[in-house]
Amino acid sequence: MTTQSMLTPAPALLRTRFVRSALWAVVLAACTLAIPAARAQDLPTEIVTSATPLSDAQKEAIKQYADPFLESLRGDDAVKVRDARVALVRPLQRTDIAVGVPFRQAYSQVLGRPLATLAEDKRALNAINAMRVGAELATAEGFDIIEKGFRSPSVPVRVAAAGAASRAFVVANSTSSAVVPKRLLDAATQLGSLLADPDPIVVDSASRALVKAMEISRQSEVRNGACVVLCKGIVACAVKVTTQLPAPEMFDAFRRTSLALREDLTKVQADRPSLSPEALRAIEELSGQLIAMVVRLVSANALPPIRQADAGAERKEKEALREAPSQIVGASEQSLSLIADKTEPIRTNFADKIRRASVESDAEFVIDARKLIGPGGRLSRPPFNLPDGLFNLNTK
Repeated sequence: MTTQSMLTPAPALLRTRFVRSALWAVVLAACTLAIPAARAQDLPTEIVTSATPLSDAQKEAIKQYADPFLESLRGDDAVKVRDARVALVRPLQRTDIAVGVPFRQAYSQVLGRPLATLAEDKRALNAINAMRVGAELATAEGFDIIEKGFRSPSVPVRVAAAGAASRAFVVANSTSSAVVPKRLLDAATQLGSLLADPDPIVVDSASRALVKAMEISRQSEVRNGACVVLCKGIVACAVKVTTQLPAPEMFDAFRRTSLALREDLTKVQADRPSLSPEALRAIEELSGQLIAMVVRLVSANALPPIRQADAGAERKEKEALREAPSQIVGASEQSLSLIADKTEPIRTNFADKIRRASVESDAEFVIDARKLIGPGGRLSRPPFNLPDGLFNLNTK
């Protein structure tokens, strides 16, 4: 295969990109805010901010507020569907007050079952908007709604479900969250199943959401559990990459994950408690597997080196091909360096070697990578003690 054939998108690839663009269009259309024609009467502030259990009369006021919008959310009019979603999330998104846990719980009792049913609707617009509301609840019922979308046969709905989970983890990290850690960890575990999705856009979206779950620093079990789920899922994706570049969205997932793990380890040094041994082990294995993946791609010439005879356009395309891999190996190396003890530090500067993109720098990268993750390499010694043969450095 010539370098030019690797760099020029084939018709099939162009068709794939067009289809993916169309899928994103469905998701974005469902998520676009519409301006309501007439603003409904807001719920009384004392209901939304209550710190004590709500009375029956207050619960009835919530039901009367929500029922008309739930009915509109089930309809076929796209504008009314989106207007209904805006109205349903408005009490939860007020910035002038602190939303109370009793309100979240009572609101979820009203919305939970209808929205969970709607999240399984065959109409993507309705299902996606139902999950968008569920994401704002910060309750177990909210995650029940979102998880319906994980199992949808529709790619746009699965993408939106991962996006809703991402938002739900952000809301759940607030002081008024009504979700117990066990339920958050269960949601992260279920989200991990999307990392095995055949569509790379879904994988990328799921990785985004699990990174958000890792940011729930006040719940160490959630943070550690999400880290393990994310690492194991991305490892399973990385080991499948041998001689051909993965889809751009998959590369984005690899890059996002490696950068997030490095960031988390850096924060551990500063203001976060240490990660669990299981989470650290998962990071070690993933970092090694991502480096091994790039070794295979370089060895297979899937990342062709820049040669003196290359024209300007070809040189730029080769440089662009290496942007994500250089960040991936750089972040992975830095994560391992943060874990390593000071008696045998890791300083290989993988990112620079990949960016230079010369035959010589590629050879240096492969040699140094073997010293780090190959048999008898640095990762086979303390504090890592990873088994020899764990990382496949061959293209066959």
